Amino acid sequence: MNTATSCFLRTPEDAAGEDVLALMEALRGTPFAKKIGCRLADVPANTAHSLHGLLAMHTFLLDAYLEQHPDSGLRQPPMDELQAAAHIIDRQFRAETFRELRHLAETRGRYMPSCYVVRLYDWDADMGRLQKMRGRLDGPACADNPQQVQQLRERIWKTENRMVREAERILESDPEIPLRQTYIEKLDAELQTLGWLARFPERIDDSRINRQLLDKYRILPGISPAEQYGQVEKAFRELDARLIRMTGRQPYADDLFEFLRQKGPKPEKHAQEIVPVRKESTDPQAPGRRIKR
Repeated sequence: MNTATSCFLRTPEDAAGEDVLALMEALRGTPFAKKIGCRLADVPANTAHSLHGLLAMHTFLLDAYLEQHPDSGLRQPPMDELQAAAHIIDRQFRAETFRELRHLAETRGRYMPSCYVVRLYDWDADMGRLQKMRGRLDGPACADNPQQVQQLRERIWKTENRMVREAERILESDPEIPLRQTYIEKLDAELQTLGWLARFPERIDDSRINRQLLDKYRILPGISPAEQYGQVEKAFRELDARLIRMTGRQPYADDLFEFLRQKGPKPEKHAQEIVPVRKESTDPQAPGRRIKR
């Protein structure tokens, strides 16, 4: 969201405030707005002014408010204005949207996206559940109930992981989106953890293992070792392929799992050894996605 907009217009409640409604009406009545046109449906998204972007975001958030408060007495924006607002916002706030998605992915879902991003990707229900569960986690009911705390945390992880997987899919599906080095490093660290679990699958059920990471890659605790190993291998190969597309480096999966097949079961005394997943160059001139440092 651009600086002018983010200062005072971030939530549906902001958009429905009396001061903001009066400001939007005043802006539409200025000579400049009349000159460039203040009806969004008449403005091509690719030539829209930043003022149109402000009006579009207000239209979008006001509609969100009216969905939550249909009896507010405020006038519903016309459908053609809403559609035009969506096109203008997508064009003008695209970079900010991707920044929010990257932040969400890099923080494993702990970042709270803006109302616009939540509605854009239909995360309203997930965000509502997250806020309620996080509130319960800090509430008195969980103070002396470790089992309830663990159950709540697992539900929170699953909800966060759904949003993170979707954010990663969006970011990696568009070759025009530059991916930050921190994003690549986060995925590479997860690949190394998966590699370690492939080498020592008996550690999957260890309580010290990051359960949210296992859930993200759909590795289930409490099932047979053979099934767990298959899930780890599948997760490693899929993530390895993603990193190949993003960086252009050589694949690791075939060498790793061929090595493990030849080596057989690993002695317990080597349990702290980490599978050596070497760092490859992610310079822009290498094949693969552009990396933003």
